[in-house]
Amino acid sequence: MFILTGSQQFEISSSINQSLAGRTALLKLLPFSLSEVADNYGYSDIDEILYRGFYPRIYDQNLDPTQALGDYYETYIERDLRQLINLKNLSSFQKFMRLCAGRTGQLLNLSNLGNEVGISHTTAKEWLSLLEASYVVFLLEPYHKNIKKRLIKSPKLYFYDVGLAAYLIGIEKNPI
Repeated sequence: MFILTGSQQFEISSSINQSLAGRTALLKLLPFSLSEVADNYGYSDIDEILYRGFYPRIYDQNLDPTQALGDYYETYIERDLRQLINLKNLSSFQKFMRLCAGRTGQLLNLSNLGNEVGISHTTAKEWLSLLEASYVVFLLEPYHKNIKKRLIKSPKLYFYDVGLAAYLIGIEKNPI
């Protein structure tokens, strides 16, 4: 028996009343890898790949990335995640998402991020935690030989799909 959750993983997980410990396997299906896109779809231009991102549907159905990522953002991130956190101010969350996208690959500073959005660092941490749980972003923890430094130093923020980050910061395809 299989349960494929997709964007409904939070609702399904909360409605399962058994622990299912020892009887489950959780598989996380992330976007395509660079080699999958190059080998299966023939894309080799790195700018085009970064613009398109790695979501399979964009490649399988040859969709316009701006339209597809915009639809994804509106339906999943704005609607579904918004319901989970009972978000009152959508414009603050949109600004938060765009600022996170602009900080891809940079050290995470929740206080600065919160200040720029006009929210507390606690709220920024909660929103980021939700984006992590839904596989929109991930934090890359620092590596140091000293374990204390590993625990104290700031992680870097990354999006699972670079196309979504590109969409959020307004990158458009350059007409040739």
